[in-house]
Amino acid sequence: MSHRLRGGFGVVLAYGLLAASLASAPPKPKPEPTPKAVQVSRETSLDWLTKNQAANGSWGKTYTIAVTSFACLSYLSASDEPFRGERGTALLKGLKFLLSQQKEGVFVQQGHTWIHGQGFGTLALAEAYGRSLLCKTKPDFDMKTVRAVVAKAVQAIGKNQSKSGGWWYTPGITEQHEGSTTVCAVQAIVSAKNYGISVDDKIVDNGFEYLKKCQITDGGFVYRLGDQASMKAGTAGGVATLGLMQKFDFPVMIKGYKYLVQLTPAGISRDNFTYYGHFYGCMAMRLLAQEYGDDKEFREKTHAYIAGVQKELLSFQTAEFAKKGVFPFRPGVDGNIENEAYPTAFATLALFVPEGRLSIYNRAAPKLPKEASKD
Repeated sequence: MSHRLRGGFGVVLAYGLLAASLASAPPKPKPEPTPKAVQVSRETSLDWLTKNQAANGSWGKTYTIAVTSFACLSYLSASDEPFRGERGTALLKGLKFLLSQQKEGVFVQQGHTWIHGQGFGTLALAEAYGRSLLCKTKPDFDMKTVRAVVAKAVQAIGKNQSKSGGWWYTPGITEQHEGSTTVCAVQAIVSAKNYGISVDDKIVDNGFEYLKKCQITDGGFVYRLGDQASMKAGTAGGVATLGLMQKFDFPVMIKGYKYLVQLTPAGISRDNFTYYGHFYGCMAMRLLAQEYGDDKEFREKTHAYIAGVQKELLSFQTAEFAKKGVFPFRPGVDGNIENEAYPTAFATLALFVPEGRLSIYNRAAPKLPKEASKD
């Protein structure tokens, strides 16, 4: 994959920007064929998750809210009818666990961070609620309660936004802020909005503005507003989240895109937050392709990046890991803090991004049935 854009690419992208301004909802890109090895890896990993769910419905060791959310989102990403069969049973047990970890929409804090559990837990419940509106096989689950919890959860996220527009790890802190917390918060709120749950658009817009201000001259995003060095995985998270802006910010997104293309998926693999970076890298490229996918060069480059991520993820699995259906820990994640469910759920989630089944993988919100309840 080339690390540099060809000279005439700017003209093509300018044309793409004009075309995008004329269309309220860019068409979804046609899915590329999924390599057989990716299909096998995803299926064996989902089987492993299903067989290794705790009795209380959770996955993980220390950050069980976040890891359980990753697993639930993996099931939701894997099928148009996620509530069927053995996997559907596991999904519902996971959702039940998430509901047990919150009170009035506020999730308990685990370890050093509240917002990651709050954000990922809200995202998983929002996407599950949304899928229940759209699928044929309805879950034997009180989805009205899920909707009510999501509505309160996004309110709790909004109440803890810092004055800068970002978020901090723990609630009640209005002076501190950083990027990964903001990514997590904004995506949860957008997901809830996608499924008809009322949100404060000003909170979302301020979150977007915070992230845009975190971009520096090389196109990368810094850890927190005012820092000077770009993050690798953090840039993927920033680009993926800003891809959800209703009005696409061309300069910001293309600078971030160039940074990621030049970094390459192999560069993300050398970072301390490999699975995080690869998940958001795939999401970023999918959203970019939706906006500019009518251009052949751009479409090929975004697809090549996603294919590169898939290659990197599969390279982590030795024959022993692949047979078992798990992904190994990478540098920066302490195996004493978490168990194999963390890398396995996160990697599986990343491998399913191209199918686009989660609402946050698409520039346009899903069309909801008329009978869907509103706030």
